[in-house]
Amino acid sequence: MNMRILIISADNLGISIEQVPYQHFEYLKYPVLVGEKEYRETETFTASLLERFIKEKITAKSSSLSRAEMTDLIEKNINNYDLIIHIVMGSNMSAATFNIAEEVREKYKGKVNIINVDTRQVVGGVGVILLRLIDIIKENEKEEEIRNRARELVVNTFSYYVTPDLNYLYRGGRIGKAKAFLGSVLRVLPVVGLMGDDPEGEVVPIGQERTYKQANSLIINSIMEKMNEQKADKITVSIISGDESNSEAINGLRQEFVSSVPVEKLVTGKLHLVEAIYMGPGGYGITVCMK
Repeated sequence: MNMRILIISADNLGISIEQVPYQHFEYLKYPVLVGEKEYRETETFTASLLERFIKEKITAKSSSLSRAEMTDLIEKNINNYDLIIHIVMGSNMSAATFNIAEEVREKYKGKVNIINVDTRQVVGGVGVILLRLIDIIKENEKEEEIRNRARELVVNTFSYYVTPDLNYLYRGGRIGKAKAFLGSVLRVLPVVGLMGDDPEGEVVPIGQERTYKQANSLIINSIMEKMNEQKADKITVSIISGDESNSEAINGLRQEFVSSVPVEKLVTGKLHLVEAIYMGPGGYGITVCMK
């Protein structure tokens, strides 16, 4: 009998929910807090909220996923599946969300098996691990094999982001004031990364350039260096996503990536509300998986 597997994630994938090629998939929405008011992504107000966020320079932060909503989702599906895989934003970025996921897993121990995958990633990093894990599940339904392969994916996934205004990361609590101030004073385009093989999972500086074309070349060179370091001959899955108003830079990155790096699957995604508040206007990035 085939194992019945449900995958759960959230709306911080760097891709739309419609781009997830798996029938048994459920997702939660991250709360975004502006002052005391809580928002969730919807088609009707997301654009206007982002416009306010940019023009008024309001402070927006994401909150952890709701324990109640997570529990309700498990309850709804507990009798329909043999295994539930929860692909979670990195505990380095949201320790509260991962801890809640672990508490929920413990609560249902003996009732249904749950694997929580700590991705060490955000945005497209979470999405890449999701897409690659779907491929693996279609090939192999053994729980221990899935668990082991998920660990391999995490340490072989690398993200690179161009963040024209570091103040958005600072205002959201992701970097310190000094780093944000440095980027604004020098009027450069900072490139930062999340490296899956870094156990600390911190946002690390990759470099800084004056133009988007230079920033894109820096990213491509960094990916190729990492491939050489990992002895990888190809990228299995990659996601490029960002602020659609900066389509020229995003298209330039895609073109240079395709012409320079062997890649099996490249997906062009979109930012959800929770991702856009940290990337800021003009922000974009690429995630690659080498396993």
